[in-house]
Amino acid sequence: MLNLQLSAFSTLINSFFWNYFNQKDMILAIRKNSLIHCCVSSLFGVLYLSNLISKESQGYILNYSLGYIIHDLYIYTFKKELYDEKYITYIHHGLFLIGVLNYNKYPNLYSNLILAEISTIPLNLRYIYKKNKNLKIKFSLLFYILFLILRIGNCNYILYNMIHTDEYSNYIIFSMFIFSSLNGYWFHLMTKNLIRFLKEK
Repeated sequence: MLNLQLSAFSTLINSFFWNYFNQKDMILAIRKNSLIHCCVSSLFGVLYLSNLISKESQGYILNYSLGYIIHDLYIYTFKKELYDEKYITYIHHGLFLIGVLNYNKYPNLYSNLILAEISTIPLNLRYIYKKNKNLKIKFSLLFYILFLILRIGNCNYILYNMIHTDEYSNYIIFSMFIFSSLNGYWFHLMTKNLIRFLKEK
């Protein structure tokens, strides 16, 4: 499914969008580029799971995702302003890369996991509309709810089923465990922030 030329082209496209968006606010550029990726990748995951597109068709978007990962890793590596988020990005994108590289063997697993990207949509919109307090609160709550459903509920359900079947290697199960643990850590921080916000109201 992976095509070196398509992945290289995707990396260039992601670089173009990032440079186009990156006028004054680097994080805003990252969020806008991420918004495009999470909308496209999750949409094709839904289409595949709904039997509306083939495994090969989603494979084209796989190359787009690989280009997105490569470009993201590049900017988080070489931009000093992003140093604090560099290593957590390495872990997250490393796990994403494992999913991409194993798509051909586990297309259903990849498609179910890519649904987690839906939760990233309100996260990006929250930053994009951060100056609008009302929208920021709404996107924050939507992000929290979708994260709970898609990254905590769905991912742990998938992990549970993976452990109780012989279909997956220990390497894949361990990678999934790390991914679920990372989501759990983020959700813990989000819940603390939500409780603090409610107490201040």
